[in-house]
Amino acid sequence: MGRRASSSINATAIVGIIAVIAILVGVGFIILNRKGETFEDVAPLLVQEALENGNSLRGNEYRVEGKLLTRWPREEGAVVEILVEETGKSTHFPIIVPANVSSVNFEREQRYAFKIKFGDGGVAIATDVKRL
Repeated sequence: MGRRASSSINATAIVGIIAVIAILVGVGFIILNRKGETFEDVAPLLVQEALENGNSLRGNEYRVEGKLLTRWPREEGAVVEILVEETGKSTHFPIIVPANVSSVNFEREQRYAFKIKFGDGGVAIATDVKRL
């Protein structure tokens, strides 16, 4: 009588399947926990300088990060006030966020990164927003 072939899965296949599952779990974890781009290609804003003479910054683009304190809705978007930590000081900084810039749902006490340009009169206007 002849021997029957074994139909069990060999050890190499089991190790391969476990490795693939581990890689997929790791990639999923990285994707779910990664932070959004915080506009590293844009110069950081010196908030004190902007508050003293924002008109001199007109036409330039900067990035600023801070914790959202207040949001005032407007027909064309919103005005937000963020708390920026800079050189050991906390400073309140207002930004106009046009409706066409972002679909971010602003929540108080959350951190956001803004890419801003200064308009007429030295007013900060967001050109992009990311939640941190």
